[in-house]
Amino acid sequence: MFFAAIAGALVSLLGVLLTLRRNQKVHEENLKEERRKIREEREFFAKQAALLSASEAVTRFINYYISLADKVLPSDGSVAEEVNEMAIALNRLHFFCSLETIEKSTHLIQILNEVVTEAIKAKMPSAFIIEELKVIDLQISAFEKMNSRIQEEIKAILQSNPQSPIIISHREKLAENFQAMADLCEKRVELIKQKYIETEKCRDVIVRNLRNIYQSLIDALLFARQELSFSIDQKRYKEIMDEQFDSMVRNVEDLFAEIRKQVTDKMKS
Repeated sequence: MFFAAIAGALVSLLGVLLTLRRNQKVHEENLKEERRKIREEREFFAKQAALLSASEAVTRFINYYISLADKVLPSDGSVAEEVNEMAIALNRLHFFCSLETIEKSTHLIQILNEVVTEAIKAKMPSAFIIEELKVIDLQISAFEKMNSRIQEEIKAILQSNPQSPIIISHREKLAENFQAMADLCEKRVELIKQKYIETEKCRDVIVRNLRNIYQSLIDALLFARQELSFSIDQKRYKEIMDEQFDSMVRNVEDLFAEIRKQVTDKMKS
């Protein structure tokens, strides 16, 4: 009877131990699955944040690129913030995305770098003209200050000695300065016209390269959706983006045409 009780207790204890073992195993599996889900969720949100950041950075770059013809290039050789931000945001994708998306983002960086470099090259002549205009403005300002000083000296001499021969030489110097200023102003006008011509050439380069930008951008965006498992009708998506692009190009061309018209009218008046 005693051994039977002990045997029963042992069987019950064994059952409890087996149950605990099974529960422990289930708990470990659940914990492992929970950790896997947390890791995947963390990776997903990190990937999503990187892709959204890249998309925003590229949008800011495009806005900068479209208006590049009218921007002043930094004289210290520094890279524009929009260009630097775009490169950093797209390179960040290398830590989170698949090789296919990395390949597309790398191709996009290459295209964006090429178009902005071409646009900057086209803008360089107008940038040099701007520097020439600054020099002319400084020269005109120097002549204005010199003439102001000479006129003050003439007034003082007239009060003390109206017959002084210095007055004649001062007036001759004034005439020379005014002629030099007139020549500088004429040169300034010609430089402004030349700057306008070079700026328009830069605009043409910008518009010509917009399609390359958008084609690469659309491909990159589609791969970004695949990375996040956001399915979409790719054909319809490209149609929508093409319609948007065509509309944007028309708006940009209309804007540039209006700018050219306004400048041309001002030059004629």
